[in-house]
Amino acid sequence: MSDQKVDFNLKVISPNIGANSTTRNGGITTSTDLVEINLFLFVKIVRATNLFGHYGYNNCDPYVEIIAGSFQGKTLCFRGTSDPEWNQVFALEKGLIQTEEITTVEILVKDNFLRYDQYIGKISLNISDISTRFPTDSALAPQWCQLEDPNGRKCRAGLMISCWIGTQADESFHEAWHLQLSDVPTGVQNTLNTCSRIYLMPRVWCLRVTLIQIEELIFDVEGPSQIFIRATLGNWTFTSKLANIDDGNTIWNEEVILFAVSEPFDQILSLSVEQGTLRRHKSLGTCVFPVKNSDMMSPPSTKTVAVMKNEGFVVGKLSTTLYLDGRYHMFDEDPRYSSDVNPTSNMLWRQSIGVFEMGILNATGLPAMKSPGRTDAYCVAKYGSKWIRSRTVVNSLSPKWNEQYSWDVYDPCTFITVCVFDNNHLEEGNIAAGAMDTRIGKVRIRLSEMGINRIYIYSYPLVELQPSGLKRMGEIQLAFKFTCPDMFNMCMMYTLPMLPGQHFSDPLSPTQFFGLRRQTIMLVLSKMSKAEPPLRREVIDYMLDSREIVWSMRRCRADFERINVFVSWLVGICNQFNEICKWTNPISTIIIWLVFLIVIIYPQNLMPAMFSCLILHVLQQLERKPKTLSHVDLHLSHVHTASIDELEEEFDPMPSKFGDVIMRNRYDRLRVAAGKYVTLMGEFATRMERLQSLLSWHDSIATMLAMILCLIIGIVTLIVPFQGLVFVWLLYLLRHPIFRSPFPPFYENWLRRMPSKLDSMI
Repeated sequence: MSDQKVDFNLKVISPNIGANSTTRNGGITTSTDLVEINLFLFVKIVRATNLFGHYGYNNCDPYVEIIAGSFQGKTLCFRGTSDPEWNQVFALEKGLIQTEEITTVEILVKDNFLRYDQYIGKISLNISDISTRFPTDSALAPQWCQLEDPNGRKCRAGLMISCWIGTQADESFHEAWHLQLSDVPTGVQNTLNTCSRIYLMPRVWCLRVTLIQIEELIFDVEGPSQIFIRATLGNWTFTSKLANIDDGNTIWNEEVILFAVSEPFDQILSLSVEQGTLRRHKSLGTCVFPVKNSDMMSPPSTKTVAVMKNEGFVVGKLSTTLYLDGRYHMFDEDPRYSSDVNPTSNMLWRQSIGVFEMGILNATGLPAMKSPGRTDAYCVAKYGSKWIRSRTVVNSLSPKWNEQYSWDVYDPCTFITVCVFDNNHLEEGNIAAGAMDTRIGKVRIRLSEMGINRIYIYSYPLVELQPSGLKRMGEIQLAFKFTCPDMFNMCMMYTLPMLPGQHFSDPLSPTQFFGLRRQTIMLVLSKMSKAEPPLRREVIDYMLDSREIVWSMRRCRADFERINVFVSWLVGICNQFNEICKWTNPISTIIIWLVFLIVIIYPQNLMPAMFSCLILHVLQQLERKPKTLSHVDLHLSHVHTASIDELEEEFDPMPSKFGDVIMRNRYDRLRVAAGKYVTLMGEFATRMERLQSLLSWHDSIATMLAMILCLIIGIVTLIVPFQGLVFVWLLYLLRHPIFRSPFPPFYENWLRRMPSKLDSMI
């Protein structure tokens, strides 16, 4: 087990990057300060003219092939033209050029007419003659070059190209198709899946449909006397509660149905009036609402529309309100590891407090994910509404990305998630066959644990919990930094609610909350799957932890142990006090007697003494301040004690794949109920750990603020009489409801922002 501890530990590394941990300037100065500088050979193929194929002009299907040693790349092939235009950029790392001792680059123009791949002409470039372009320079102007025919003679055909040597800070880097080994079967059409991209999430709004009443309803008198509304938007359908029909009028008492909708609002909401029960019913009529016509001002206006049956027959009038509410934060990720807490409407966003910058360096020790011993790895990182996807390094178990990205930060108590995947969409036919990218590992980083303007360079172990057990999938090296120009602004964030005010003034029920989250995830999936290259379902699900929380014996043991750690601390205090009462140690008992005597004689010094001891305790904990950021704790997660049967139960889908129908249904109900109880235990443990972390320097700013608050309270209690403090406390505790705010007090917001051991669990 000792080897396992070393293998899964967080390691501090010292790569050769532009910045280092001793940098004390206000921020990152260039776009490559957090990565290793790599040189790349760029070849841009713009267009060609006067190409003469085997069957003459305009009867050729030209494409360009770039060859550098054993590396090659191909452009797209155009049909029936002699003047094609590609505008494609290819890149090859200069370190590979030096390793392979490549001296020339050949650019071949070929004709794919009838798939003969006939050779039209070529251009040979000496790599030593290619100039270096600096990131501050303008784009290099392409120029026409005459092609040489197979006999070595200049021909009329020309090719417009530009070649230069640059770094990953070059604007063409993220668009470049990287040359690959000739024995790697990557399709030309699939090469786009290797490029790096930035994705922006759609803005998701909460559509509030408020049902008021139906008037003058024509219904079937022979059928049931109850009706309900079935609301349908896209693939989602929700039903209202049953309501009685009273002389054609029905009142729902402003029942609310919630939908998640994204911009642009081109969806159509359908409301169907159904008579009967939820199982057996028939439609009386429908009415439709374009979502774009919904109100965006509060309070919304009431709309009365006709309920239509076939051929335009009016059967009643429905009164309802439709409101696009942008005051909620629509969660797409797990709320415990949120990276964004802003509401949908950007007019309600708080001011940005800083910038988080991260360099994705490389990975080592990745397992072979496909035969023959091959892995095509890429990274996906998410913070807030911005997703990034690194380029795919083909056929490497130790890929080097060296890409740097940045995000605006609006709340320090948030997480950034970084995942590594194996790209299974490079070969021809894999997309049509429904291939899925394989997950390799995940890393989460909590921003509030980081020092301001300090650079962290870590090698994170990639671990993946599978039904067969825990598996080590290699390591990923990251360099990151959190820059905050205004410390006062950041300190004030700890006293504000984490969520927007609408979550407290009009809170969502758990059913509404998780229903909106499922809809939001589907909207994000739909948006990302339409991009090029797309982020597919398996990537979105893994990044957002979309799998519902169900019963897990492993997590149950971990939560019980977390609770036991806190309870044992209280039990230890009670045992010590019991020993003092029994005079087990006479010296300790005499000291306590003297303390009580001083308190009785000078009660005014009780509170200052308590807070002074608290400050001394916090200062003593400074030596135990964590040296590194938190990461997954395998012993805390009880991964080492989980059996194969327990892991299979944890990964068992809903519904269960074991047993007959009756056993499966009962077992699933038991797992759902047990999962709720485990969640409650975990929340209690998290709250206790956050209370402890307030004084343990896990969050340096919060602990410093706690010390300042203790000092202020100590001074106040020294000046104000004890009786006055008790009176004010009781007056505040028993205050009338009209003086109570729906928002949580500042100390509750403070406590919710504290880190806990939940951050280190998987």
